[in-house]
Amino acid sequence: MKVLVVGACTRPVVNSLKKLNFEVYSVSHYNPVDLNADHKKYTINDKFHGHLADKYSEKELLNLSKEYVDLVDYIFVCSGIFESKNSKTPNWDVVGNSPKRIKNISDKYKTVKKLENLGFNVPVTYLVNNKYQFEKCLSELKSVVVKPISGSGGIGVTNIDFQNTDNLDIKYPVLVQECIKSESYSASFIGSNFLCFNKQLINNNIYVGNISPYVLNLKNETIHEFEEIIASLDLLGMNGIDFMLKDGIPYIIEVNPRILGTYETIELSSRYNLSKAILENKPIKPKDCFFKKIVFSDKGSSYSIDKNPFLRDIPQKGTYIEEGEPIVTIIGRNMADVREMECGILRGV
Repeated sequence: MKVLVVGACTRPVVNSLKKLNFEVYSVSHYNPVDLNADHKKYTINDKFHGHLADKYSEKELLNLSKEYVDLVDYIFVCSGIFESKNSKTPNWDVVGNSPKRIKNISDKYKTVKKLENLGFNVPVTYLVNNKYQFEKCLSELKSVVVKPISGSGGIGVTNIDFQNTDNLDIKYPVLVQECIKSESYSASFIGSNFLCFNKQLINNNIYVGNISPYVLNLKNETIHEFEEIIASLDLLGMNGIDFMLKDGIPYIIEVNPRILGTYETIELSSRYNLSKAILENKPIKPKDCFFKKIVFSDKGSSYSIDKNPFLRDIPQKGTYIEEGEPIVTIIGRNMADVREMECGILRGV
């Protein structure tokens, strides 16, 4: 059997599928040395990792995928594909949600408003088309989160308060939400089967990792309500619900209708091949806690990182990585060890 995995980073899913003896085709932006695909195409320069915002091209990934689509039995979609308002949505037979469904759910405004109309708790949310509307929202809410209407990973998300409006460069239209003072959490699902809660690690609004599973003291009906969200949106495959807590009550921030960043920690925690679980629509039970941390370059530099049981997404030796771009992913059993490894990588140890 043959399978295609498409996305900005395909490595976790590719390697999982290889363990099931699939012939795996990968089309991705990144090309880490631990990507175990049988066939691969990628768009990054192996020796120079420039800024993702400038170099990433969903259109190019889709073009590179055309040769593989008709050869495979299954297609898995990771983040970075079909999540933009300008995304093309080919008629692919995808494991999970169709390209069109991914694009529709990735419209944060439409999805939040649909959930609000269905009676679920969501932040106060506005679609803002100009400076006048933005100033009106800010005068009402005092502190807001401004984000692109579509997208993933927290890219383009900014916190703004009533006292900090000088020199704003907002590209309208944007989504403006009330700012909830809370840690970030998520709930992961396969089909309608709840897997676990996760704590998201966020730095300057950017997703940099997660802790899975994460114990939250929530009411018993919370999981049932989240299952209703998955059913209401008619979602298939792996999906996630991002939320924050306001007075102890979950407020839905957005829904991610594709393979999640929690994929690897959940797979390790459950000790079950997650690709197999997705294909079988099988509930699994994460147990042991795992930490995932993406290490970002604090200055433009060349990196040569040796293989290590705790490291993933390892760049080619001697790769120059721009400041602010990801270097490597750490997977560990406790945060102290993860932080120590992160410090060592940044020091060049």
